[in-house]
This record gives sequence, C-alpha cells and structure tokens, in this order.
Amino acid sequence: MKSVVTIKLKIPCKKELLETMRQYSKSAQYVVDTGWENGIYSKRELHNLTYYPIREILELPAQLVCSSRDKACETLKSLWKIKKPTKPNFKEMLTIRYDARSFSFNFDCVSLATTNGRLKIPVDIPEYYWQYLDWDARNADLILDRKNKLLLHITFSRDIQLPTNSDGFLGVDIGINQVAVTSNRQFFNARQIKLKRIKFKRIRAKLQSKGTRSAKRLLKKVSGREQRFMRYWNHVISKQIVNNCKAGTIVLENLKGIRNVRKGRKFNFWLNRWSFYQLQQFITYKALRSGIKTIKVSPYLTSQTCSRCGQIGSRSKGFFVCSHCGYSLNADLNASFNLAKHHSNADGVSVPVTVPDIRVDEHKGSLRTIACETMDKSPHL
Repeated sequence: MKSVVTIKLKIPCKKELLETMRQYSKSAQYVVDTGWENGIYSKRELHNLTYYPIREILELPAQLVCSSRDKACETLKSLWKIKKPTKPNFKEMLTIRYDARSFSFNFDCVSLATTNGRLKIPVDIPEYYWQYLDWDARNADLILDRKNKLLLHITFSRDIQLPTNSDGFLGVDIGINQVAVTSNRQFFNARQIKLKRIKFKRIRAKLQSKGTRSAKRLLKKVSGREQRFMRYWNHVISKQIVNNCKAGTIVLENLKGIRNVRKGRKFNFWLNRWSFYQLQQFITYKALRSGIKTIKVSPYLTSQTCSRCGQIGSRSKGFFVCSHCGYSLNADLNASFNLAKHHSNADGVSVPVTVPDIRVDEHKGSLRTIACETMDKSPHL
C-alpha cells in the first residue's frame, strides 16, 4: 500500500515565481472561459482549442500550460454538481501545480519551472521532515498565503508492505465523553476538550450577537483557532494509539450516517461539532506508516453486547452490565473489546449506529468498573 506525506517549505518571494503564478492564473482562466462558452470540459478538446493560443499569448512553459488546463477542467467538471452554476473566476495569484517534469527536489534546493526558465532555490528543511527525504518526490504546489508568503508543498510517497497475516487486533471505540477507548485499556477522556469547546461556543455566541464587521472578522479567527485546537488533540491521541499498538490490525467503527441521529439540542451540538472522521483518518495514516493495517466494521450494538458471552446486556450512564453472565465494565471499553473480536465484518456498509452517552460528569466509568476489571482474570479477546 502507498503512503503519502506532504512537507511544507518556506521559499523567498522572487519576482520570477510571482510572475509565473500570474500567468498560470491567466492560462487557467482562458481555458475556463473557452470551456464555459462552448460547453466543453474534456481535457483533450480543451487542449486542442487552447494550447497553442496560450503559448502564443503567455510565456508559460509547456508543462505548466498543461497543468493549468487540468486544473481548469477539474473546476469545470465540478460545476455539473451545482444546479445554477456561474462561471468561475480564478484569483490573480493561482496556486501552481508542479509535477515531476516541471520541478525537481534535492536535499538542499528545489528547481522550479518559471516563465524565465528553471529557477534553483536553496531550501532549509526542518529536522522533523528528514525522515521523509528518502521517499519518492511526486509533485509540488506553489502557494501564496494570506500573509503574502510563498510556500512550497512537496508530496512524497512510498510503498509500505503491510502484513498479510495480522498478528492480533486492536479495537478503538470513538466517542464524545471518551474521545477514544482501546481494547488494550487506553482511555482518552474528553473533559478538558469539552470545556474548551464550550468556551469557544460562548465566544461565538457573544460575537454573533454583536453582528459588527469587526466581530465577524474575529469570529473567523475563533473558528480557525478551534479547528487547530481539535486537530492538535486528534494528532496527539492518534499518535499514542498507534505507538502503543502491538497488534497487526487496528479495528475502527464505520460511523457513516452517525450525524443523522437526533436526540435533543445538547446532544446535537456535541454530535455535529465532534471530529470523529478526522481522528479516524489520523489513526489510519499513522498506522499505515508504522506498517499496521486498519479496517472498519459495523458499530451496531458494540457497546450493548457482552464481550464475554456475546449476549445483549444493558448500558446506563456509560456503564455496561450483562444480565446473563453478570459481567460488568465500562461501556466504551466493552465496545472496544467487541470491535477487536468482530473483525470479520465488511467495510462500507451503511448500518444503524449506537448513540454515545454525553453526560459531562462521566470520566473513566465508576469505581465499580475498575473493581470488576481487577477481579476478572479471564481473557476478554
């Protein structure tokens, strides 16, 4: 399986690069205008109509002309999903998509195609990215950010051989009170995260009630700050899960359709603003780089089925009790045990999902949970 990673490098704002971005945008806009007027979005047809006129008007290298055409065609195709589309207009400094024929990468410099020929730029690679320098450099994007700084995003890839015979399974239950609970008894409590998000909610409500222009600008900043906060914690949690995984396969829940559940205003707030998918994506790509396979199974009744005897029990306030064998433990931990056991279910099937409990005062279960786990000496998996 192929693993992909993108490194971000700062490069100086040279006039050759800025001029290339301007002409790249003009080239893409010319293709969009032609396709819009003639109702065409095929790459081959637009190439025959626009390639030579663009080469005569602009000074772009041939490969960047083709790259801008591809970006314009993708934009035109995306309009078919809109009921009443309008003709797109690209910004003046459009992001340039480089491929292996228009850029090259060495450990200390990059070579980029520009309107003035090839330009070699020395780069300083952060130490964290050194681990990816022996991977294959595939393509790069030249971006001008909001602060008028040039960034070069280089994409690397490498084929990773995953084990054919999985050596054990690790179940990971994703929730709200517990961000994640694993079958090797790792608990990632969400109390601090929820308190922080409640704080962001109050700030948003205060700014929205003002409605001024400055309040709207600040509202965007707050939204970005909250996204970065959750992204950071999802990175931290997913890294700990993968680093402490001694199994060959991580079993995740297929949470497709979970946001269709409706259970009151408070529950809907947490459900709609919780980043389930992002955490699972982080676990997936980090596991892949470590040579660990990930699969998704149906979450149906995972927290209500006894992980010891397989019978349906009862869940109340984050605690599971089996009425058949008397086994009791934290409901999320029970779900992770079941995920690790029921690893043969197919992925991608739309199924009913269990609704996580969202009591604010719930932590790692009760003292009763800990006592039951301590007294039970039999294997759970």
